[in-house]
Amino acid sequence: MKMAILTSIDTRHRFVARALVKRFDVVAVGYEQTGYHPIDERIDELSASDKNAVLMHFVQRSLQEEKYFGHDVSILTSTDGPAILHIAPGCLNSESTLTFLDRYEPDVIVVYGTNLIKDDLLQRWRGKMINMHLGLSPYYRGTATNFYPLLNDELEYIGATIHAIDAGIDRGAIYAHARPTIVAQDMPHTIGCKAILAGLDAMTAVLSQLAHDTITPVLQWDEPGARLYLRKDYHPRQVVQLYHMIEDGLIERYVERASNVAPRIRLIAPPQQVPVE
Repeated sequence: MKMAILTSIDTRHRFVARALVKRFDVVAVGYEQTGYHPIDERIDELSASDKNAVLMHFVQRSLQEEKYFGHDVSILTSTDGPAILHIAPGCLNSESTLTFLDRYEPDVIVVYGTNLIKDDLLQRWRGKMINMHLGLSPYYRGTATNFYPLLNDELEYIGATIHAIDAGIDRGAIYAHARPTIVAQDMPHTIGCKAILAGLDAMTAVLSQLAHDTITPVLQWDEPGARLYLRKDYHPRQVVQLYHMIEDGLIERYVERASNVAPRIRLIAPPQQVPVE
């Protein structure tokens, strides 16, 4: 099974791409510069102390990603095996990306951390694109969907979803869910890194089954109260609010109730991994 990867350029994205290249026959990797940096979003609307809290939040993200993933995160080059395409902001859905993928004819395209896949790519590779969404669909879809469960005091909805890509936002049929184990000592970015590792394990299991044509995704169901977050919904004040909630015991309270609330959520369990020939 020949595979291509479309991802972004942050530490977590580079780590996942390298992990998949080690495990599968990856023939092409596209690294997108998304052009989106939440640290810059409306931060001048904050007081000096709140601005510092937001900046520290993103510093901690970099530090934790380096701790969890920093051992293997260099950008792949052609000497690593796959062909490489560097995608400029706004060019993910361009003719150059289509041409690049067509040249290497992958059987499946794994997507993680890019901007939205649009019509031309979607039509050309319909049924062959699989996304690792950091969030549990259909409960939390869109962007920052492991941030908003924290803010909403719904940590049971933190995780990852491996799903087929269709024209909706994180609405494609689901191959697997994964959730991290959260402990009282965790902070937002340790939880986030754990979710990425859980999602990578689930993606690896799904892909190993796909290579043998032994897995079928489950159509997403209508979920009352499901949430969709877009970039426009984010304000840096939410980060400040979150850390006040953490100081007030947010994570410790979740750990105490997790065994009662987490099992109530319908999830698609990851399949068993099988050897890839």
